[in-house]
Amino acid sequence: MDAPTTGDLLGLAGVYGYVVSVVIVSWAFRNRVRNPRKIVHILVGGIVFFWWSFDSRLIMAGLAAFPFVPLLLLACPRSPVDFLKNSPLGARSSEGHPYGLVFYAISWTMIAYFLFDDLYAASIAIAAMSFGDGMGELVGRKVGRLTYLPNRTVEGSVAVFIATSVSILALTWFYFDVIGYSGSTVPALVVPFALVVGGFVASLEAITPGSVDNLVIPLACAGFLHIVGV
Repeated sequence: MDAPTTGDLLGLAGVYGYVVSVVIVSWAFRNRVRNPRKIVHILVGGIVFFWWSFDSRLIMAGLAAFPFVPLLLLACPRSPVDFLKNSPLGARSSEGHPYGLVFYAISWTMIAYFLFDDLYAASIAIAAMSFGDGMGELVGRKVGRLTYLPNRTVEGSVAVFIATSVSILALTWFYFDVIGYSGSTVPALVVPFALVVGGFVASLEAITPGSVDNLVIPLACAGFLHIVGV
């Protein structure tokens, strides 16, 4: 592994600082929201706004993403390490599927490595999991009334579609207009592109078991983007 560049160091500082901030926020609001884990699930997606800084694939995947896999594994409810299991991070892990956040980190690592040359597509794949799937569950549980599949509501799926589509528009603006990213090309028709991907993610989320959605949704979205040439 090459020595970290200034960009790599800035990226590492941004990612770790941001994740720690999200965990602190979730801990501070643990008694005010029904499921503080959802705060982590949704807000951690903001890491996509730090990825552009990295110059090294191995540093980005190996140091900014992969360390969270063993950390979250040791903090999950079935961990033998009590001080991590009982930590704020462990508390968030206990509020859903025991390996949900571990799968999140695995997806993050794989996408960071394999899509390093196209961080725009990588960011969309992560946004689909964090913002899209996260908002879908939040809205579905809170206001969902029209059930069309087991544990799936029309309101939740619409939320997945809207959150993913809006995220893509925001990421397109950020990557191409704000930082001038050159690792990919701007989709010719941004709005239809965002709607198509949003529809794909909403359909995928509807049929994916909740126990593995943190793996299936981002990886399938990344594969879909690769197939369509993004």
